[in-house]
Amino acid sequence: MFFRSSLIAVIALLAALPVAGAPAKDRPRTGDFKDDYKDKSGAIIMHYRMMAPDKLPEERTLGLIVWFHGMGGNEDGAGVAIDATKRAKLAEQYVVMGGKSKGAGWAPADDENVLKWIAWAKETYPVDVRRVHIMGHSNGGGMVKRFGWDHQDLFASISPYAGAGGRDFGSTAKGQAKPGKPGAPDGPAETKTEWYFVHGDKDEAVNVSTSRTCIKELKEKGYRTVYREIAGADHGSIFQFADVLEDNIRFIHALRHKEMALSKAETAKAKELVAKAKSEKADGIAAVLAEAQRLGGAPGGHVALAALESSDPEVRKAAAATAETTLFGKEVVLALVKGLKDKSDEVRPAVARSLGVAANWRYPEAQDALIAVARNKKAPAAERIDAIDALGRAIKLQLLGAFEDKGMIWTLVLLLDDDDEKVQEAAFAQLEKPAKQSFDYKPGLSGAERKAVVAKWKSWCADKCGPLDGPAARKS
Repeated sequence: MFFRSSLIAVIALLAALPVAGAPAKDRPRTGDFKDDYKDKSGAIIMHYRMMAPDKLPEERTLGLIVWFHGMGGNEDGAGVAIDATKRAKLAEQYVVMGGKSKGAGWAPADDENVLKWIAWAKETYPVDVRRVHIMGHSNGGGMVKRFGWDHQDLFASISPYAGAGGRDFGSTAKGQAKPGKPGAPDGPAETKTEWYFVHGDKDEAVNVSTSRTCIKELKEKGYRTVYREIAGADHGSIFQFADVLEDNIRFIHALRHKEMALSKAETAKAKELVAKAKSEKADGIAAVLAEAQRLGGAPGGHVALAALESSDPEVRKAAAATAETTLFGKEVVLALVKGLKDKSDEVRPAVARSLGVAANWRYPEAQDALIAVARNKKAPAAERIDAIDALGRAIKLQLLGAFEDKGMIWTLVLLLDDDDEKVQEAAFAQLEKPAKQSFDYKPGLSGAERKAVVAKWKSWCADKCGPLDGPAARKS
């Protein structure tokens, strides 16, 4: 009798154990897979492909990227975002998913199911709701423009690739308060969803003017946009430019939704981190700043600001470095601008690198500050070269075809004629490869010979960027 009871108990215990390879009942599916999200009746709401980290965090810290395919495409379009996230070495921090539209392409009839599907993903996986982003190509690019504009309350960023169709940005987005005027502290650039456009100028399926018009309209409304126009690229070949895709993913990774409030627990945590940042020494600041980066946005920025004011230069240096991968907002950018005059030789280079990131993603305050240092002949050569290197990183992708921020580009061209050969060399290094030009320029050329070659560079710059004006036109 005892043996029989024991045997039954063992069998029951074995039956309760999960089958090898099968997911635990309450554990969400992970890895790269396809599935159907269904309603309670079993009807399919969305057929999708998803990549989710094998090891899910206990807290809601993951980002969510949602990809929308082009006309005639399917859920496998998400592979573009999945591969880019892997190349950026960020796959363990994101759930990436792409769905299949009801018809051949996305339409307003899909909106209800898309909203349900995204809500399910946020609930099922440990997603930080301030880290939700949408991307799409062609018809899917048009979808993210329309759907994203209407639902800015949900998305931190919107990234259309060769997005089809125009978009009326005149309506008020759902769930949003009316933004302040362009350029104001509460203007869209500082308070609303950010945009990242990609388009090839040889696109015959969706004319490049579609993206150009959208950017113009958003700019007039005061939104911050990043535009990667690629000269010579068509509708599909834009995806051959891996640097652009990775920059987009890093842009996404740096952002948080600007209007979503922290939870009560997170708010308390943020206050605690600010207090620690004010007193923490170099050996303990890393953990504090890592949490600040996790929070991101203005809440994390308050922690970074406190650390930037530390009396310990190692703490200030570490705080400045966080802005290389996290966008905390304009207030931190302005603090970094002040940091260009930091007393420590270790802090200033870190500040310049982070301002280069902000300049790349269209913060004019960062651009103007770097231009001023680079052109200041009274500044130490090392500081000028740090600023030049930062400007070079900021213009690299613009030289593919957009040439958006001509002040930075003109600055580097003008510095080819600087009196300091090391400055000439630094500026040329940032221009030659991305511009695919040299015009026989060499640092250290004699005055007359140099001016003749620089004249060719100026002509090139005027053709690509337009006439010289703004901060770059000011005398050193």
